[in-house]
Amino acid sequence: MLSHASGFVYYVSIAGITGTRTASAGDLRAAIPRVRAATSLPVAVGFGVRTPEQAAQAASIADGAVVASALLETLAGTLDAQGRATAATLPTVLEQIGGLATAVRAAGRQTV
Repeated sequence: MLSHASGFVYYVSIAGITGTRTASAGDLRAAIPRVRAATSLPVAVGFGVRTPEQAAQAASIADGAVVASALLETLAGTLDAQGRATAATLPTVLEQIGGLATAVRAAGRQTV
C-alpha cells in the first residue's frame, strides 16, 4: 500500500477534527511500528499535535511531528481587521515555531 509513497508518511494520529485532541504515547508506540513495517520512509505524526510537549512526544516515537492548525490559529490571531499581517505576526509565529523546534530537538528527533 505504501510502495508508491515518497518523501515521508504522514500518520494521522486521531480520527476527527485536527487540534481537538491528541493521540496518547501508548497509541503511537503501538501504531508507528506497524507503519514502519510497511515502509522505509520517515514517519511524521500529525493531527492532534498543537503544543511543544505534544510535538516532542510524537517526534520521540516517530521521525517527526506536523503542527499546522495551531500555527494557523496563531497566525490568524495576529492579523488586523482586514486580514493583513501586523507588526506582531512574524515575531509571534516565529516564537511559536521556535518553541516547537526546541521541544522536538530535546526529544532527540528532527522536525519534518
